Amino acid sequence: MDRPGPDGYLPRVPARHLVLGLDGADLTVIRALGPAALPHLFALMERGAHAALESVQPPATLPNWTTFLTGVDPGRHGVFDFTTRQGTEVRFTGGTVREAPFLVERLDAAGRRCACVAFPATYPPPRLEHGVFISGWDSPVAFEADRSFVSPPALHDRLRARFGPWRFDDADEMNADQPGWHARLPGLLEERIAHKVEVARWLMERETWDLFALYFGESDTASHHLWAFHDAASPRSPAVPAEARDGLARVYRALDAAVGALARAAGADVEITVVSDHGSGGASDVVLHLNRALAEAGLLQFHAARGGRLAELVGWAKGQALTRLPPRLRERLFRLAGGRLPGWLESRARFGAIDFARTRAFSDELNYFPGVWLNLAEREPQGTVAARDRESTVRAVEQALLALRDPWNGQPVVDTVWRREELYDGPHLERAPDLLLRLHLREGYSYNVQPSGGPGALFRRLDPSEHLGKKGRSLQGSHRERGFFAAAGPSVAPVGEIDAHIADAAATLLARMGVVVPAEARGRVLWEALGETAGETTELPELAARRAAAPGDEREVEKRLRALGYVD
Repeated sequence: MDRPGPDGYLPRVPARHLVLGLDGADLTVIRALGPAALPHLFALMERGAHAALESVQPPATLPNWTTFLTGVDPGRHGVFDFTTRQGTEVRFTGGTVREAPFLVERLDAAGRRCACVAFPATYPPPRLEHGVFISGWDSPVAFEADRSFVSPPALHDRLRARFGPWRFDDADEMNADQPGWHARLPGLLEERIAHKVEVARWLMERETWDLFALYFGESDTASHHLWAFHDAASPRSPAVPAEARDGLARVYRALDAAVGALARAAGADVEITVVSDHGSGGASDVVLHLNRALAEAGLLQFHAARGGRLAELVGWAKGQALTRLPPRLRERLFRLAGGRLPGWLESRARFGAIDFARTRAFSDELNYFPGVWLNLAEREPQGTVAARDRESTVRAVEQALLALRDPWNGQPVVDTVWRREELYDGPHLERAPDLLLRLHLREGYSYNVQPSGGPGALFRRLDPSEHLGKKGRSLQGSHRERGFFAAAGPSVAPVGEIDAHIADAAATLLARMGVVVPAEARGRVLWEALGETAGETTELPELAARRAAAPGDEREVEKRLRALGYVD
């Protein structure tokens, strides 16, 4: 029997494949920080392949990680957003609506030993016969993992006894506007990274893993909350001393050290993949209201003052509940009406001001997922667009949005209007908005899409008091459609920079594991980066998605998303 070493760890047993997910990690940021700050990431890039990894459009968290973890298009796995919409009613569902199995489930069925730890949109965890699965932050406990996160559940007890609770938001992002919060954030994220590394090392050294995958969300949290400190040119940059601008770099350095520590723990011959779901950049100080733009074009009508006042009141009530009430009282609030209250509030906030009987097109106005729905008579409760008028309505929306001009610089605001079938393929295409938007950057910074709440100006400038960001739709950092990918190991040739999509990262991982890429996979194998040692020999068994939502998931998923700043 192996005996623990002096540090309490068992002798190293190499992991054959190590996958590290760095949410929001951006190749441009990595290059700017340089090899002296990030020696381990640059070493991987030098001895293998790397890319400014292309995201699924739009570059939102859930559809991208779910594409990587399943290998298939969002049209097949069905996870487009944190919510699903039925008419004017919104439900907070997270990843519980996933329709495709995770690759680790299929690998497990083929006899491979896999560990998948902390990736978002993975609750409830699937049961693996040969491995472990720990779900990430869209789970039904707001800030701390309980046994329902972990498969097998008994592992939760061992981890908690040895390492303490597994927390998702010890920084309490709902109170990011409190004095000193941003100064404390880098240290909290460094501690969280170190905690994950310790847990991962303990897990890695207790099994010979065919695949060990671990998620770090700290790069995304830092980018959202610290970008304006990092980037002195940002229109939202505060007047702070130089040492206060190092927070984002500190978090990247901590992640680089984690990559090095875990690579050493995995063994000299480990195959490493580092991947992000999207990139990161700065947000401008200009707000855009898409539904007001549609109204100006005659495509949407707001209610009279009643609807606007209702949406405003709902928004105020949510803000008070989420930022002013103690956490325990917040939890009681979100238990009201059997967990349906959060969805009701969000539905009223998004759509309460819209007169659907006189509306042809409308938007959820999601900053991270800008899109437009047609008010189709065959689909919507108060639909007004007949099937014969669908195409003309699409053209009217395209014309109106592409004609939008920034009132301060005269530049176009909307770069591209896609029809959803141009981006996605699969049986769950109907879950995506009819039209998806790519917005131009404003002098290098993204527009802030915010709820209209009724008639008013299409654009506004953020007040300086809003520059550091509030939850929902005006965080100082935002997503970009190119992230980061690096691969190194015996199967990877030192080819330098390549072009790759996040789905390609999944397909290439399978090929490196000697597995035939399923026919339904979205991506291609990056053979240009692989040496002669990589090949396909094993076929994965077919599996149905095994998803089941426990009562109350909707309420708790919604609460967690608010803490992360994804919904207002």
